[in-house]
Amino acid sequence: MNDLIGLLPAAGRGSRLGPIPCSKEIMPLGFRPSPDTPGALWRPVTAIELHLHALRRAGASRAVVVIGETKADVVRYVGDGATYGLSVAYVYQRTLAGMPYALDLAAPWVGTATTLFSMPDTLIQPDDTMARMVEHHRDYAADVTLGLFRTATPQKFGMVNLGPDGELRGFVDKPAQSDLEWMWGLAVWSPRFSSFMHAYLANRAAEGPECVLSDIFAAALSAGLNLRALPLTDANYHDIGTPEDFQSVVLSMALRQARPTEVL
Repeated sequence: MNDLIGLLPAAGRGSRLGPIPCSKEIMPLGFRPSPDTPGALWRPVTAIELHLHALRRAGASRAVVVIGETKADVVRYVGDGATYGLSVAYVYQRTLAGMPYALDLAAPWVGTATTLFSMPDTLIQPDDTMARMVEHHRDYAADVTLGLFRTATPQKFGMVNLGPDGELRGFVDKPAQSDLEWMWGLAVWSPRFSSFMHAYLANRAAEGPECVLSDIFAAALSAGLNLRALPLTDANYHDIGTPEDFQSVVLSMALRQARPTEVL
């Protein structure tokens, strides 16, 4: 696990937010002081750069961002990643075909590295959450470690069925009604799972129903791979993919900035 690579899917169009002026991953969530930037007292805070900082803190030295045809502004904003202490590369998804296929496009760049996966249209706090995930993954020699967050809106997320001892029993994607309380929002996986996902997608019928990442986690669990869950009881997960959720995050960031003892 000495070679860690971040994997961020940013190919989606963000249509739920309407006609926004830029990609949702770089929409300003707030501003922070920038004393080391000449002529600028403040600089924007965006979701994708918070994820890049979290990847660096977790020990990654490089990251791959999957982009689509409308995401040239993400490339311009993030650049080569030097600002974030990472080497950033971009993989282009020509035809949107679901997140698993987007992630699999990065396989040649990921190689035999351990993958740190997060979604750059979310806000996850605190910023050491991914670092904790990596430590847990290493401690249990896992093939997949999932970071779990409590939610009261299971219809919006990939839900996880946990046993009484915290073992993973199964997955339910966006159920209309459910008693499940834990959703997965972060993941760390081994080269073994990367190979499993590639084979799973290669053998899957193209005309079948949409494939989501939870489907592949479930298949890996059934195949005997070592899947672990880390309930993040003291962490927060916020989606910014809808106007309501985006405004909630902006308000949260503004309130944090208003407290002089807190730094974004």
